[in-house]
Amino acid sequence: MKTNSRTLRLFLLCLLWIAALSAQETDEAVEPEKKKERFAIAFGAAAGNFANDAANFTSIYSNRSISRIYFAGIGSSSFLFVGKYREFFAHGSSKVENIAVTGKAEWKQKFYSAGIRVRSNDQPIYAEVLYVITRAEESLTTVDPVVQELTSRYETENKGVGFAVGFALKLIGPIGIYAEGEFSAMLRGGRNPQGKADPELGGFCASAGLFFAL
Repeated sequence: MKTNSRTLRLFLLCLLWIAALSAQETDEAVEPEKKKERFAIAFGAAAGNFANDAANFTSIYSNRSISRIYFAGIGSSSFLFVGKYREFFAHGSSKVENIAVTGKAEWKQKFYSAGIRVRSNDQPIYAEVLYVITRAEESLTTVDPVVQELTSRYETENKGVGFAVGFALKLIGPIGIYAEGEFSAMLRGGRNPQGKADPELGGFCASAGLFFAL
């Protein structure tokens, strides 16, 4: 089921990418005079919903926060070097087997991305290719009763690639709104101190927010 879900996300992103290319070709056919490149700078903030691909993540972390996302870019009207930061938090109940103890789990994850954004001159649809570094921290504690021996904290870092397709529309002067879908695929790491394989840290994030661009 998870493989089908990831395949569907990639398929949707590919469809949006094809739509962007089609729009670019149509504009070039209607308007033979190509617009001149100009210097551009942009930054913005958004809120998003991140779906983590880690196994059993949703069954443990039922209370997930809205992701906060920030980006900045510099380049030209059709090509930007972009940097992104995203953070994600989740809370839930940890599973303690064969013991009558209630467990609590906390997840903190941060994404640091850098890459390129491309689009046709002054067109709202854009696409990005990103290099992604993500760091995750998981804390497991017990309540009712507290068992200190069952308290643990685990940190891991992973690297991978991200692909995004978005729609940015100016509203008033340099201020505008944008919506974006980003899929990140992480390389699998090693094993944690308990001998279990590191969790999958990638996933799909849908977001929307405001930007300022010149």
